[in-house]
Amino acid sequence: MKSTIIDDNTLVHSRKIHASKINCIHVQVNNFLDIIDEFETYISSTTWIDNLDEIAQLTFKANIKKTIAKVVNDIIAKVKTSSKLNDDIGEYLVSYSAQKSLEINYKHTLIPLAELIKEKVSGNPGFDYHSISQNNIIVFGEAKFSLNGTPRTRALSQIIDFIDDRDNAEMLWLQPFLNKYVLKNVVDGKKGYAAAFSYNNYDINKTLVNAINADELDTLINHEEIYLIAVELC
Repeated sequence: MKSTIIDDNTLVHSRKIHASKINCIHVQVNNFLDIIDEFETYISSTTWIDNLDEIAQLTFKANIKKTIAKVVNDIIAKVKTSSKLNDDIGEYLVSYSAQKSLEINYKHTLIPLAELIKEKVSGNPGFDYHSISQNNIIVFGEAKFSLNGTPRTRALSQIIDFIDDRDNAEMLWLQPFLNKYVLKNVVDGKKGYAAAFSYNNYDINKTLVNAINADELDTLINHEEIYLIAVELC
């Protein structure tokens, strides 16, 4: 997986006054089967639970068994058998790749994918991934995948629908992973958002400029940190 920050100076858009808030990343995965193996190892590992308090350990251990079994035995196994991408695995890979790119490029601290920390087995309504920036800002991430298109608008629109709704509703699940500074920022309304989407286009700069100029950014730009992540799965 190759992850590259796209310099704002190479992008011609209408929001230069807010350029310091907007961060753009291009993720390239040359062989999706390789990253599926990496993702399977990641999602099967439960070592992160050991760092939590005793109550949180009991809670998350009870929740993750069925989720891991579902993802590994149903979703990943099906793709390995067919060697073909599908919508089910695609969204997981966009989430995983986007979250890793935040760690690699911006030194974010990662929180386990949402599927692992919520109580439903799969298909949770809400954000797909979360991280903590170096500014102690929690970043709520939404991922969208398409075999043919570049669903940036769907990712951005979903974030708008979730702001001050699903993000606040998720805080009990997220609290064990947050330090007092992050929690204070949340209480003060300081949050960040990341829109990740599969990229099936010929011009990465044009794709990101279209995302930056989208109407949805009128709302997002009022928040502390914004990340636009185009994930190219080959």
